Amino acid sequence: MQTSTKQDGAEPEKSGWVGWIQIAVIIAVIVLAMIMTAVLSSGGGREPQAAPERAATPVQIIRPTQAAHQVEIALTGSVASPSDVTLTPQVGGRVIEVSEAVRAGAHFEPDEVLFRIDPRDYEVAVSRAQASLADARSALDQVEAEAEINRAEWRREYPNREITPLAAREPQLAAARARVASAQADLSQARLNLERTAISFPFRGRVIESRVEAGQLVSAGQSYGSVYDIARLEIIAPIAPADLERLTPAVGRLADLSVGESALNLQGEIVREGASLNARTRFIDLFIEPASQDALRPGQFVDVRVSGPDLEESVVTPASALAGLNQVRIVRDGRIEEIEVVVLDRVGDQVFLRPFDFGQGVIITPVPENALGRRANILTADGAAQ
Repeated sequence: MQTSTKQDGAEPEKSGWVGWIQIAVIIAVIVLAMIMTAVLSSGGGREPQAAPERAATPVQIIRPTQAAHQVEIALTGSVASPSDVTLTPQVGGRVIEVSEAVRAGAHFEPDEVLFRIDPRDYEVAVSRAQASLADARSALDQVEAEAEINRAEWRREYPNREITPLAAREPQLAAARARVASAQADLSQARLNLERTAISFPFRGRVIESRVEAGQLVSAGQSYGSVYDIARLEIIAPIAPADLERLTPAVGRLADLSVGESALNLQGEIVREGASLNARTRFIDLFIEPASQDALRPGQFVDVRVSGPDLEESVVTPASALAGLNQVRIVRDGRIEEIEVVVLDRVGDQVFLRPFDFGQGVIITPVPENALGRRANILTADGAAQ
């Protein structure tokens, strides 16, 4: 019994030592990990090394040259008439005469009679108006004579008193004068209607279409065709707002005009700009007045070349120098930079820029986006490094 009790006491003592050993092992592992971390973070006592710089990017550059240049913009326009004039009589009646000039496509001169309406009804109206005017004037003469008699009698009967308006027959005189004025207006209207039986226009024009024939009964205010004024033909050329800024001011500038595929070449002048942008194209219309409209027809296409301002201070580079709409990449102090420039004009594979600081030169070869800020390896034209 005593032996068994002794063994039971030794067993707890052994378990206690094992636990302490395990704790000591864990602490040692933690301390060792902390030491290793400190050593690794400090580089093992060695000085940190900088990452090696990326290799230089090979590029070709040019030095832009200064050059005088005149802006020239090419546009495509079309001939248009501001508005067509309808062939509409102002009086009705039967057509008794039709000119050959009233056929579609025909030309006519100012005040040339295109067709004539039977004037007899209107001549009768003129005669009637003349008779009415004569009657009104006769009535006025009679009232004026009676008024004069009344004034004489008043002066004899009442020499020291002012005659009254009624005694002087002033109301009757006013009514008689009004009838004369009305009769004169009726006569003027009748004569005007008679003149309107001959249909003409005050300009030199061309007939677009006509539906007038001899013997036809026409009505006042009804359209029977259309014409246009040759002298008012103009050329409408849409232009991008950016190009319009390059021409500013555009109004008053001369333009060289080439009509369609024909050999017709004209000069014109920009007379005005459109008031708003086209909702679909977002362009602005330029209105050009040609020096001569005789050979033009509405709807014809016209090639337009407009000369803009002289760019006395500009530098020229190849178009390949542009890295975007208005960016170029340059080499400054041996490194690649991207800067913004002002594009004044583009002609073929050349661009004209406002003078700028281009450092050692402008890059004309493609450069990756991640090359900005990197060293540049400048190549010669044959591809060798400088």
